[in-house]
Amino acid sequence: MTRRRKLAAMVTAGIVAAAAGSATYAAYTATTGNAGNQIESGSVSISDSDGGASAMFSLTGMQPGSTDSGCIKVTYNGSLSARVRLYGSTGGSGLDQYLDLKVTRGVNNPSDPAFDGCANFQADGTDYIAKGNGVIYDGTLRNFSDDYATGLQDPTSGSPESWANGESHVYRFAVTLQSNVLAESKDATQAFTWEARNE
Repeated sequence: MTRRRKLAAMVTAGIVAAAAGSATYAAYTATTGNAGNQIESGSVSISDSDGGASAMFSLTGMQPGSTDSGCIKVTYNGSLSARVRLYGSTGGSGLDQYLDLKVTRGVNNPSDPAFDGCANFQADGTDYIAKGNGVIYDGTLRNFSDDYATGLQDPTSGSPESWANGESHVYRFAVTLQSNVLAESKDATQAFTWEARNE
């Protein structure tokens, strides 16, 4: 074979190889898709009518046997249903053991526009703990639940209720000083907490 024919054969082989290599970029393809997906988490939110700063009780010089009451409305604002429990934290110099506390669950009363007003309070029609309609706690302040685990569950006649968006309840707290000489010159502080959890 002459040198010219060998060169022509090499050039032809190179063209064939190049054509074969470029074929990998000419494969047929197709796609399909689903765009615009959005995922958003729900919320758990609860509020009360005290404006964030007001206390229901500011009592000084209580006498044995005297009682004072305060009412507060609690509203659930979350998008997810939630269980609600009531508990608190107690401080002071030991008066809590001589203070009787009764907590009664009631209905919303728009005729009591001001926080702490109980003039038109109406208790729930259910006797939850055999202490009268709407009563969910009746004992000393010292024995009131201190955390969520032992907190008072929102009462129903069956399993605890799941609160829904926009749901509200009014609670009346009545504090009575026992007739006990050991209560003299003592004090107590108390914070009440409603905690909502999506369970």
